[in-house]
Amino acid sequence: MIPNTHFMFSKLEEVLVPITQKVATNRYLVAIRDTLVSTIPITMISSIALLIIYLPWPQAYVDFMAKADTLKNILSQFNTMGMGLLSIYVAFVLGSKLAHGYGIDETSGGLTSLFSFLMTITTVSEDGMVGLRTTYLSAQGMFTALIIGVVSVEIMRFTIKHNFTIKMPDSVPSSITKTFESIIPIALSTILINIVVNGLGFNINEVINSVVTPIFRMSVNSIWFPLAYVILTAIMWFFGIHPGVLSAIATPVWLLNAEANMTAMAAGLPIPYIGVKPFIFSFIYFGGGGGTLPLVIHMIRSKSEQMKALGKLSLAPGLFNINEPVLFGVPIVLNPTLLVPFVGSMVVTVIVTYVAFYTGIVPGMGNPLAAEWTVPSLIAGAIVTSSWKGSALVVVNFILSYFIYLPFFKVYEKQLLAQEEGDANGTQETA
Repeated sequence: MIPNTHFMFSKLEEVLVPITQKVATNRYLVAIRDTLVSTIPITMISSIALLIIYLPWPQAYVDFMAKADTLKNILSQFNTMGMGLLSIYVAFVLGSKLAHGYGIDETSGGLTSLFSFLMTITTVSEDGMVGLRTTYLSAQGMFTALIIGVVSVEIMRFTIKHNFTIKMPDSVPSSITKTFESIIPIALSTILINIVVNGLGFNINEVINSVVTPIFRMSVNSIWFPLAYVILTAIMWFFGIHPGVLSAIATPVWLLNAEANMTAMAAGLPIPYIGVKPFIFSFIYFGGGGGTLPLVIHMIRSKSEQMKALGKLSLAPGLFNINEPVLFGVPIVLNPTLLVPFVGSMVVTVIVTYVAFYTGIVPGMGNPLAAEWTVPSLIAGAIVTSSWKGSALVVVNFILSYFIYLPFFKVYEKQLLAQEEGDANGTQETA
């Protein structure tokens, strides 16, 4: 590496690493990320049930499902109880995760968050009947669940920190002590939130869904969001920082869009949103973050023994989109030679993928939660779009990435071959 380039990357590292590390270790973002990961089994089961109902081929299967009302009703229950109650799961798990981080009883934290969230969706009629705005139990209320989860646990932490709790004698079992200690924090949190929401008539869900959500949805659904996402991912990986926290920021909107897409598919309507998780994780990240499976193929075919051996070891995990062996073994981390194709391949495939969906060349992702990131991209492409064209798009992107990596890999391979030859000569001289 020439000195000026080394100086430039050193300066970038000094500026960017502290920022990215601070973001990656942010208590709230980490808790949100872990919460959303915890809900994956529920969202996947819901989505797979929907996929079984609305699988568009073969025709014999479509005809069978059209008459199988009992089976459809049973499968629909999975979606209703899964995606239909997503905000409840999110509220409880987030409260538990945050409480755990503060050393507070997890169950108490989860219940505080859930109880407080339910207060934001209650309704009281003129005759005193109490009900729930059930619309916000689904992904529609998830932003509120995340906000209330953070606020309620912070209130709980404040009360515990300042000993504003019911104290029990040491002889009382710890499980009972924790229960009584949580009474005042839970009561205070729910009372404060109830005063704001119901006492002052501030409907936080309506504000979020009419003002905040449309802005996020419009941003995530544009081409600029995935471009920014993959570039930030590449920068973080280059400096050896796991970019998983970025998905914590995007996943709430991805889930909201996914729910809308699934609803549209079930109703036989056009799929409204391109901005869902598989756009990046199935069509761009084949082989793992950065779309490194084409690089693995180059490695397997390499003249460098080091690359060939590492490529063979990386192929199996790469098929399931796990690529830490490539990122840290090649390495891509702090390797300016491979930084350009690492970024460039993702930028190109984002543009190609967006155009393919925007123009309708590839059907919309009507079932975006049926294939998680570990599902091989070739399979996931067909699952989320319910079409072979999804898999074809993955193949096109793979070929593009293969040729983008090719010249840069050859340069890096040449460096390695010279190094291996030098090591071999040194060994012979020593002998």
